[in-house]
Amino acid sequence: MSGDSRTLLTGGYRNQVWKVRDGRGFVIEKDYAEDPGDPNPMYPNLPDHEAAAMAHLAGTGCAPELVSYRPPALHQGAQVIYRYVAGTQWRRGVEQVAELLHTVHHVAPPRGLRRLHRSAAEALAHADAVLADVPVARLRAELAAHRPSAAARSTPPRLSLVHTDCGPGNIVRTRQGLVLIDWQCPGVGDAVEDVACFLSPAMMILYATPPHTAVARSAFLAAYADDAVVARYLRDGAAWHYRIASYCVWRSHRLARRLPDVAQRYRDALAAELEVLAAWPST
Repeated sequence: MSGDSRTLLTGGYRNQVWKVRDGRGFVIEKDYAEDPGDPNPMYPNLPDHEAAAMAHLAGTGCAPELVSYRPPALHQGAQVIYRYVAGTQWRRGVEQVAELLHTVHHVAPPRGLRRLHRSAAEALAHADAVLADVPVARLRAELAAHRPSAAARSTPPRLSLVHTDCGPGNIVRTRQGLVLIDWQCPGVGDAVEDVACFLSPAMMILYATPPHTAVARSAFLAAYADDAVVARYLRDGAAWHYRIASYCVWRSHRLARRLPDVAQRYRDALAAELEVLAAWPST
């Protein structure tokens, strides 16, 4: 696609993202890397799923408008093009985020998306697997002391479309309301995964935003209009937060030599997540 203006946006670690002018304003061209390199255990590069999720949410206002999708081909990575969402990064108003996520989670999920972890026990097992991929015993031991002793194995009665990376950097405030962007790793699973992600202090720090206060966390849960999801979070949230902490350990280790400043941010994020785990009520 060509246009009068084509600007490379910053912030992407694996893909090139361009803002391009077209006849209706601007679109985003996301050019997926042919080989993303070291596979990410929590946030994989899934262009077909990004396109499918945005197409499925068309008309809800929850996601950008999909313009086109080009699957990967020989010597050519995939490309997703969607309408640019004009606005600012979310900074305040947790109740509105609760309403946005509730809307997404209560749209019947599309077929063909990846299967996410559907119980706290599965989330905890995944955290263990992520940590096992970190060769430094000292780093693993730092987190192991905060591991929940048990996790529920029951799955939710209703599966949801889950964004998985709903930190503040992926929530845009527009004149019409909040919009979730960057759908490159959605799936079908438990809505608690998104609740834990948004309430995670680690995720806030990684997006250069102050962590939520206790008052804000309570306000979010009160505004999320599904008592069953909130109850599962209050019961099982420690397993999901432990999984986020394990990712911070994995990521800080992977980036320690190549991007030491970014690795330090993940260590800071880990410290904040460990505070949540230390304060979580035991059951």
